Amino acid sequence: MEYKGHKFKKGKFITPFNELLTQLGKEEQWYLGRLPEYIWIALIYKSNSRQESLQLIESILQELNKYLPPEDNHPKISNILKLSEEQQQVFYGYLLTKIDKSILSPLTNIISYSVSRPFAKYFSNHQESLEEKTKLLEEILKHFSSQHSNQTTDLRYLIFYYMKLKNRIIMPAQHLELIEQYPLLEHDNPLMSMIRPSIRTLEMVSPSFEKNIDTTYLKLFWERMSELTECELFQVKFDVEDLVDKKESLEQIHNELKYFTDLFHTTSPLDHKMLVLLGMTTFSYKRFLELVEHNLYNTIAGRSITRSLIEIYIMMKYLLLREKEKENIWEEYQYYGLGQFKLITERYEDSGDIYPNSHVDYKYIGLLVEEYINKNFIDMDLKYFDNHNIKKKAELVNESDLYKHLYDYDSIYEHGLWGAIRESSLLKCDKASHQFHCVPDIENQQNLKSVWHDAKMLMQKTLEILKGLYGYPSHMEGN
Repeated sequence: MEYKGHKFKKGKFITPFNELLTQLGKEEQWYLGRLPEYIWIALIYKSNSRQESLQLIESILQELNKYLPPEDNHPKISNILKLSEEQQQVFYGYLLTKIDKSILSPLTNIISYSVSRPFAKYFSNHQESLEEKTKLLEEILKHFSSQHSNQTTDLRYLIFYYMKLKNRIIMPAQHLELIEQYPLLEHDNPLMSMIRPSIRTLEMVSPSFEKNIDTTYLKLFWERMSELTECELFQVKFDVEDLVDKKESLEQIHNELKYFTDLFHTTSPLDHKMLVLLGMTTFSYKRFLELVEHNLYNTIAGRSITRSLIEIYIMMKYLLLREKEKENIWEEYQYYGLGQFKLITERYEDSGDIYPNSHVDYKYIGLLVEEYINKNFIDMDLKYFDNHNIKKKAELVNESDLYKHLYDYDSIYEHGLWGAIRESSLLKCDKASHQFHCVPDIENQQNLKSVWHDAKMLMQKTLEILKGLYGYPSHMEGN
């Protein structure tokens, strides 16, 4: 069983990437672990045109190769900081023959005197404020945050170039020749569409060449950047619709339901089938009424209501389908539900009043259980009604699309799973220096897309079932 390339194993759809690769640790991920190490190269890259920068940095990396030991396969700033102070001074002196110190001065916000006296000495620039340097670092982080952008691929090419200097790249000559053309070609060259993926793949697997990754610098970088910047929160704001047809729709639904209720009173007051169908429709109507009267369209509760409307609608169609095989399906459905209530009351009788102010009125629901029959004759079925879950029921009544595209999403909200929490209850910080983290939305700034159109559609579909079974006067349509 597969879904868009994913393989189904042990109850999960496994992504093709996880079939081949183990999950990367934070220190191995591009944005969190690798970009901060190469931000010194990124700062130099951004100081010139693309062609000039690539040539300049290649020459700098050639010089760096003279200082870093053979086992340091990557031009990381942390590797440079491990050099002796004398070696650092020589290399930084060389750098200043190639670039202005203002280019790397933003990094002195991170690499202070206590971290590296030579770095701070050579690149401190008091003409720029702490805030200005922080802003530059923030811009670099944002600019290179996507590991697939052309600019980031340029940066990744330079990492590849250094690894080649260290003789860590072993590949067919024709492939190597193709990649070596990279700095000579513009990104709109057709060859680049073949070269870029190779560059990204080679750089992505490069952490595997390192035995032990020292995260001291990474921790320092992110802690310092977080201290220097404030959160910039944003939320996705969905329009609250001007529901001009709300009152009209509600009146029409009420009139239709009243017609069927009156029909039941006058013609079939003891008809179990009609009672069940009308009871289910009325439950949906009351949930729909909650949506409208309390303006819950853009809320979490609105999704709970929509899920309930879907389940009632599917269950009504399922009962009608099974009626052909089981005439007493309507009574079975009632007593299945009462059995669930009975289970609650039995637990209450076993344990006593644990929650004295609970919203559950155990005594009242106990009366409902025995409304028509002694509870000793009511079973408590712990399985799905009629042994089919809602997904299977949806398939049987040709409503799989409704299940897949709406119900499953709303169920994520009903169960409080992380996707729902992330969408509804967390705001995004737009600061690259904060790793684009999330913040709880305790001021309720984030709203959700309105459920009005789906809820109205489901209510109409539910009433169409009754119209198909019992008829509806044409002169009342639309009134």
